[in-house]
Amino acid sequence: MIKTKYRSFSKARDFALKLGLKNRYEWVIYCSIENLKPSDIPENPDQVYKAWSGWKNWLGNYEKVPFLPFEEAREKVREKNLKNTAEWKKWCDWTLNGLGIKPPEIPASPHIYYKDSGWVGYNDWLGTENNRLNREYRSFEEARKFARNLGLTSSEYWLRYCKGEFSNLPPKPDDIPTNVARKYRDIGWNGMNDFLNAKEHRRVRRLTNARDFEKARDFVHSLKIKNLKDWLKYVKGELPGHKPKPADIPNSPELVYKGHGWKGYGDWFGTYAIAPFKRKYRSFESAREFARELGLTSSEKWIEYCKGGLPNLAKKPEDIPTNVARKYAKEGWKGYKDFLQSNIHRQQYSKFLPYEEARDFIHSLNLKDYKEWHKYISGELSKLPKKPKNIPSNPSGVYKDRGWIGIGDWIGSEAFPYAHFEYRKFTDARKFTRELGLTSSVEWVAYCKGEFKHLPPKPNDLPANVVRKYEGKGWKGFKDFLWSDKHRKSRKLFMSYTDAKALLKSQNINSEKKLNEFIKSDKRPNNFPEYPQMTYQRKGWKSLQEFLA
Repeated sequence: MIKTKYRSFSKARDFALKLGLKNRYEWVIYCSIENLKPSDIPENPDQVYKAWSGWKNWLGNYEKVPFLPFEEAREKVREKNLKNTAEWKKWCDWTLNGLGIKPPEIPASPHIYYKDSGWVGYNDWLGTENNRLNREYRSFEEARKFARNLGLTSSEYWLRYCKGEFSNLPPKPDDIPTNVARKYRDIGWNGMNDFLNAKEHRRVRRLTNARDFEKARDFVHSLKIKNLKDWLKYVKGELPGHKPKPADIPNSPELVYKGHGWKGYGDWFGTYAIAPFKRKYRSFESAREFARELGLTSSEKWIEYCKGGLPNLAKKPEDIPTNVARKYAKEGWKGYKDFLQSNIHRQQYSKFLPYEEARDFIHSLNLKDYKEWHKYISGELSKLPKKPKNIPSNPSGVYKDRGWIGIGDWIGSEAFPYAHFEYRKFTDARKFTRELGLTSSVEWVAYCKGEFKHLPPKPNDLPANVVRKYEGKGWKGFKDFLWSDKHRKSRKLFMSYTDAKALLKSQNINSEKKLNEFIKSDKRPNNFPEYPQMTYQRKGWKSLQEFLA
């Protein structure tokens, strides 16, 4: 197909302006006259030219034609004898077709223009009668009774039936609508499953193709499947040592054999176990009394016990559920700590010293502050004795509700004032941290631990846990606190972690000393970071040794 070459927009517009046409209607009439318009002037300039700025700009003195009053406009439209809204739209689309062209004094959107001046609807506008709206349909119960006898199983099949695609079924009666959901919405409608009785039809269809219940059950018994988990694996062909499931053994026997012998999966597998949701369990108080006697210290231990992982304890009774939290949620449940009385058992079996004895030992070390305590438990204070095993590394957790007051009390009276330390206000803290160039909470934690040697140490009046300290006092997240977006943008100028490693390898830089010399030298490219550990913290950095490897 040869593409028509039109004049440029400016030349074509100059031509159109000379015609003296008043509106689009006159332009369409002009274009419809044979051999009048040059072939290099398009009929639809609004679709051809990117520089298009509207019909007023195209024709010059554009004259807008006022619309007729509603009754006059409707009378003119009715004279066209349009059959439906499709023909109305075709008449309004400004193209030359068998229906002609809509006069400009009639609006293309009458439902908007005449909304408050007589508009009733398109049937009234076109002079057609909507037989469907005036049609009397049969009652919901009668329509449902008819539909249920068709044997359809889904809304998709209902639509195909309405289109006449099932020649073996009787045609849809005129007094039953296609859109049954809308028609019967407030007079009994309860979904397509109910309307078609689809669930029962699907079950019957499956039952027709399935093996007799007793024979199917005997076959499943021979498989020695113990539970539903193994059954689902078998259905998928994933149970080791078993051949693929025969086609006449249903995947969902509880649906297919309902009312035809089905008694439950215990009967189906031959284990005769009762499903957990059907069991009758003892009361919450009785279950808690039993559990407290076991001496368990956590929910993990409870689960291990339920699985039989603690052979020294009596087996869990069948009338006590495994998921006690869900079963007893509305019957007195307060958590595993209450259910197992775990805090008492933890004290009984604790490997740590009582709080007072442990605290006295820590006082004897004469630690100055929390930093020294952290160094001590990390084994970095070689002059002090090694931490005994019966002294916990997280005393706040071990001694919670058993004497714990705070880190100041734990370390000693000299350090106690730090427990009540007055930190700088939020705006001052944020101003300081924004100058550090950090981009994430991970880098903030690393900074607090002193891992970035080039940065100044964290001031004592700036807390490590800024979230807890400043929540409700201006805190909006680390992105705001660190000014992360700004710093990330500047880091994008640097080469990737992989390229940086490759560069060091090519320069034979394999030690921290050589790296520092390289960074300070003129050989370092502008896109190689001065502080690689911080720059590549979230881009692949593992350690300095790995970076130099």
